[in-house]
Amino acid sequence: MANRVSVFAPAKINLVLKIIDRREDGYHELYTIFQKITFGDRLIISFREKGLSLEVKGENVPLGLENLCIKAAHLFVQKTDLNFGLHIELQKNVPPGSGLGGGSSDAAAVLRVLNEKFKSFSESELIALAKELGADVPFFVSSFSTALARGIGEKLSFWPTFPAWYVILVPKVEISTKWAYENLRLTIPQLPPNYDANQPLWEQGLVNDFQELIFEHYPQLKGLKDKLLSLGAKAALLSGSGGALFGVFKEEAQAVKAANAFLKDNLKKVEVATNYYEKTSKEG
Repeated sequence: MANRVSVFAPAKINLVLKIIDRREDGYHELYTIFQKITFGDRLIISFREKGLSLEVKGENVPLGLENLCIKAAHLFVQKTDLNFGLHIELQKNVPPGSGLGGGSSDAAAVLRVLNEKFKSFSESELIALAKELGADVPFFVSSFSTALARGIGEKLSFWPTFPAWYVILVPKVEISTKWAYENLRLTIPQLPPNYDANQPLWEQGLVNDFQELIFEHYPQLKGLKDKLLSLGAKAALLSGSGGALFGVFKEEAQAVKAANAFLKDNLKKVEVATNYYEKTSKEG
């Protein structure tokens, strides 16, 4: 591997997000179907003899040990005892607090680049390592385009990817995942949904257990969802714990036309994306 590597870190949307139960360890048992999309961040990772530094352009995120890229590099060193230095240039396009998993994807990109260079872990071992950084990081470490995730998000299995275009709306609000979980009204354990993997999820009913809570506190987001549907989206939903929303469209031209309708709505981001596939994406 070259000493300077450019890597794309895709964002994700949650096509389904069900909170099944509250666990004794303080986490929540999830049933979620993740989808990687072609909107995301870009990292340039340069290897050097020693030192670890991060340079960020775009969105405002922490630069020190609070940054997941730095945490990922430290974790890799801790688990391998390897000696190396890194300089990471992060073009941060995915806003934090949007439910699109940008920070988790950045961390996964660092882990994958390091593992490709040093060949320290199998994919399953790297997924287990990624869990220490956050619930979404294992999915981004995996080569799945779409995946069903159970547990806290680390138990991954293949889910079919169906063609679609997405309009991604990021309003000018940041929603804390911690706040969302603390305020979620979960009274009794739920059964996991019964989706047919042979049909697109948007034809079966997309669901996000955070949506009612978030819309209650941020009613303008419900207005954005309603507008997506009025513009012809086959379905529209909050992603993760918010505040980004997405609409599902069959054709790119239809998605672009819908996205243009939001350009005067004073949003932080309006993006058109489709499914992100890796060249080596697994199918089971």
